[in-house]
Amino acid sequence: MSEEYYIIQADGSRTGPCAEEEILDLLESGDLAPDDQCLHAASGRITPAGSLFQVIAPEPVVKEPVPWQPAPFPDEKEKPAARPRPRLLYRGSPSALNYWRSIVLAGVLFAGGFLAPSSMSALLPLTQIAGSLILLSAMLRLIRTQYFITTVRVEIHTGLLARSTRELRIADIRAMQIERRGVAGLIGIGTLTFSSAAGPQDDVVFRQIRRAAALKHLVRRLQDAAPA
Repeated sequence: MSEEYYIIQADGSRTGPCAEEEILDLLESGDLAPDDQCLHAASGRITPAGSLFQVIAPEPVVKEPVPWQPAPFPDEKEKPAARPRPRLLYRGSPSALNYWRSIVLAGVLFAGGFLAPSSMSALLPLTQIAGSLILLSAMLRLIRTQYFITTVRVEIHTGLLARSTRELRIADIRAMQIERRGVAGLIGIGTLTFSSAAGPQDDVVFRQIRRAAALKHLVRRLQDAAPA
């Protein structure tokens, strides 16, 4: 569950409660300043709003002086400059809560097998096998999709043995959209879509992930830090 906070106004009054994602949205929109105080409902701790989130920021690029080198002869070719290696900032997968139906069904089968009367003892191994297969299927669907954010691009890897990928450069992202639905949206799970100017067929979609708003903020920070 998301932590709850109260925003302390200048006159000492409190506004809230607000979830972590709501505090982050207020910071992004400018309605809440990083120095504004927030009260943690569970612990009673008061901290500035800007210190509640720790987003991995790209390392600043330090330009070093280039030593003098003689010009190459006409027959010589200049070696291409080495590009900095991309750094991995995020790796994740869809939330396990997406498969709550499979978890509930497996639990019902396990409980039904144990609670069955002794005259139907043959049902116990069948229900245990069926429940295990359902959980295994949900686990395979969970691990077959992986999401990555590096300093250069966002990527999706799908598949178990033969994996396929879809990627989009950070510099080519023109819009980011978060969609939250149902109970999962209330606890911070949402679908984050990265769109380019080329069209919807080139979109990269992180489906039903935790802290979607924080990842959107991370990519925006990367775009702001990129050289013009």
